[in-house]
Amino acid sequence: MDSKEAMRRACENVGIKTVAESLGLSQTAIYNQINDEHRKDILAKFVDFVNACGDDSPMVWACEQLNGMFIRNPEVTVDRFQNANQCVSDTLREFSDVIKEISIALQDNKVTRDEADRIRKEWEELKLLLESFVLACEFGYLNKNA
Repeated sequence: MDSKEAMRRACENVGIKTVAESLGLSQTAIYNQINDEHRKDILAKFVDFVNACGDDSPMVWACEQLNGMFIRNPEVTVDRFQNANQCVSDTLREFSDVIKEISIALQDNKVTRDEADRIRKEWEELKLLLESFVLACEFGYLNKNA
């Protein structure tokens, strides 16, 4: 999906008039952002800004403002996924590491800031590994017939 389609879909539920009023813009300004093929829209400009900075901080901030989180897709190469059994083993090990940190933290029925940070670190590693695995599946890297 391109940025104009994303904007079009986002405006469907509430309507361009409501979006324009919320932003203090005219309906025409919003309509032009969505429909003018020669105009770079605000979403595309935001992506250009992030890329020009070479830093994900604006994406992280935007996601946090929307009660979410930004996670960059991991780099996936075919050689990393030559052995499907190793992928499963790595995933189980990472899952075990998350459970281990949780169980250590809960031994005294409370979770300190340091313990929460260690749980978060292990969780982030597991999410990246699982995302890598899913992408490898989508790219056909685990298809032995490919």
